[in-house]
Amino acid sequence: MKGSKYLKYAIGEIFLVVTGILIALAINNWNQGRLGRIEEDKLLENIRVDFGEALRTLGSLNERRDESIQNFEMLIEALSKDEHTNTLHLDSLLGKSIFTPTYNGKNSSLSIIINSGKINLIKNEELKSLLLKWPQQVEDMTEGEQDAKKLTYQTWIPLISSYTSSNDWFVNGEFADIMPFNNRKTTVRKNYKGLFKDAQFENTIAMLELLYIAGKYETERLIEKAENISKLISNDL
Repeated sequence: MKGSKYLKYAIGEIFLVVTGILIALAINNWNQGRLGRIEEDKLLENIRVDFGEALRTLGSLNERRDESIQNFEMLIEALSKDEHTNTLHLDSLLGKSIFTPTYNGKNSSLSIIINSGKINLIKNEELKSLLLKWPQQVEDMTEGEQDAKKLTYQTWIPLISSYTSSNDWFVNGEFADIMPFNNRKTTVRKNYKGLFKDAQFENTIAMLELLYIAGKYETERLIEKAENISKLISNDL
């Protein structure tokens, strides 16, 4: 009888110990899950802030592209009408044409999360997939921007500089008020008639317009993806 009683007591003790261990493990797992969720929420909030800024920057970038495209269209219109005598207006158009819209958004929070491996804390697989693809999609868009910048500095600016005055691009343009040399007179003999006759003038405008239009299209797609990412993050928070 005593042996049976001791056996029951021992089994009861074992049961209590195992139950205690299981309860402790459950509490620990629950606490780890809670802490993981808190960290995930912090990551998502940082990413949401980054993408909110990205949306504003990308929208502004396309507005600048629209202005550049419109500016080139006015140059083409002047060319088609052979309006090479209104040099003040043409100076202003050339001055605006040398600035190439570029995207400088780095998404620092996302880069840190991906590089540190903390991206795996995000449970939403659709969101995780979109975030992992984002850096490459941005790089694809900025490659076109670099092509436009290269064409501007290596071809466009040398071309228009050989016929016109870079001083007057700004003195006679919208940047006149902020230029320290806004009262300086050029010694360059401008030749817009010769510029209009140079086939490279029209051809380079066409190439720049194409790059800006392509960049605008790719940016619109990025904006759609960024809006989707922001929506998924808001749903998860």
